[in-house]
Amino acid sequence: MVEKFNRPMPKLRNTKPDFGRNEERPVPAGTLNVAQLRHIILLHEGKADDYNGRMDAHQIAEKFRVNVVQIQTILQFLSLPPENSSKDKNKAPR
Repeated sequence: MVEKFNRPMPKLRNTKPDFGRNEERPVPAGTLNVAQLRHIILLHEGKADDYNGRMDAHQIAEKFRVNVVQIQTILQFLSLPPENSSKDKNKAPR
C-alpha cells in the first residue's frame, strides 16, 4: 500500500537567460554578480560588445579587480545557455 502526501509541488524557477532584477544588484568588493559573470564569459569568448577580440583570465581579473584564480574557476565551470535553443528544437528531424 502506498501512502500519498499532500505536500505542495516545488516552485518553478525562472530559467530564462533574460536579465532579472537581482542580477545587477551591487555586491561586496571582491565578489561578482550574475551580470558580471555573464560579461566575463562573453569577454573570454570574444563576443562582448565593449571589447574587440578575446580576453585572457589575467586581463579579465584586472578589469573586475578580482583574483585570477576566481576567473579561471569561472571560465572552467560556467557556460552560457545556447542562444537559439528554441529555434534548434523546431528544426530537428523526427
